[in-house]
Amino acid sequence: MKVLIIDYDAGTPFFGGDTHAFDLANEWKKSGGKSLIVAADYSYLRKRNPEKAAIGRIDEQEGSSFLWIKVPVVADREKKILRGAMPFEKGIRRYMEVIGDWKPDAVMLSSRHLLGSRAAEKIAKKLNIPLAFDVRRIYPEHLQEVLEYAPGHYLIRRFKRIQKKLYKKSDQVLSVYPRLGEHLTALGADLSKFSAASQALSPVFSKEHKPPQRHIDFVRRYREKGYFICLAGGEIERDQGLEFLVESAALAPRDMLFILAGNGVFKSSLKRQVKERGLTNVLFLDGVQPEQLMDLYQEADCVYVGLPPYRWHRYGADTSRILLAMSGGIPVISAANIPQNPVESAEGGTVVPPKDVQALAQALTKLYILPKPKRLEMGEKGKRYVKEYAGIAHQAEDYWHALQKMVEEKKKSGQ
Repeated sequence: MKVLIIDYDAGTPFFGGDTHAFDLANEWKKSGGKSLIVAADYSYLRKRNPEKAAIGRIDEQEGSSFLWIKVPVVADREKKILRGAMPFEKGIRRYMEVIGDWKPDAVMLSSRHLLGSRAAEKIAKKLNIPLAFDVRRIYPEHLQEVLEYAPGHYLIRRFKRIQKKLYKKSDQVLSVYPRLGEHLTALGADLSKFSAASQALSPVFSKEHKPPQRHIDFVRRYREKGYFICLAGGEIERDQGLEFLVESAALAPRDMLFILAGNGVFKSSLKRQVKERGLTNVLFLDGVQPEQLMDLYQEADCVYVGLPPYRWHRYGADTSRILLAMSGGIPVISAANIPQNPVESAEGGTVVPPKDVQALAQALTKLYILPKPKRLEMGEKGKRYVKEYAGIAHQAEDYWHALQKMVEEKKKSGQ
């Protein structure tokens, strides 16, 4: 089976950014499947973009096939990336002959921004192949809650209309959000179209790398002094709920140390909060590469991961940050209200409500007084869960079976 994946921001381990499409394509190739990823030649999510992209021609990148579409360079994050919508749509239609010659059996739209949705529909109709919609975000909630668009903004209406249309027009709706079916039902779409896929930790986190030795030595020095270390890592943004972790530090025992390793626009605000409260048990480190986080987590006594209480989290959430923390073999405190939280499923730590400082402080105290062998046993459960249930192979298999079923049903119907 040959699958055309339309993903505006698709990246690779070398380019960086969103490797979801690449990971699936690479895994499907192992079992004989073929994929062609249609992507924009520029995405602000990538660390680097192809310098001389083979626009309009199939290009091999790290073992996967790409069809690059020329788009404007937009560096102002998500609000302005929508300038690339029309050039991307037109570019895909311009190279319809290239796509037709490749002879896909199915097309899957996997765009975080829904860019390329019209082209995906046109390809499916012209080539008489089924269309799958891989839901990565819920609209318009994402625009309202994350990007803070006003309720009356035209993009709110536009994205809501596009997503609703895709639910109805697609032959299959796929997502790692386990309860997305409730969203389909609320919008009057056919629930039988929906197939849930396993959450997975991208292989990019396990690629070969140099450990962050300076950070590791820093944490070890405090552990040797007898401190209990609670560590939080990654981009320091408002959606991590780190201000509540800082508040809980004021309630913690004197020998409990909180280390926040990362960079981000919210870091200065947190430092100011720590200074105003006169806290001496909260320390900051520079960020490390994503693949280095696991090395750092392994040096801590527990790891904190917060997810914001967004409305769409009742359908599910991207649990990559949680899975990465669990893979370090250390107990995880997950401040998140989401269905099927892997920390809870694995018994690899504690789940507390977002923004609940008292509950967070109590969870920290329980881990603090728990004997070290028990903490290690808890952390090992989480690590084992990630290995057994959250590998990319499991997710790729879920997607592949759903796509195969869709293609077979399309052939049987003769439409």
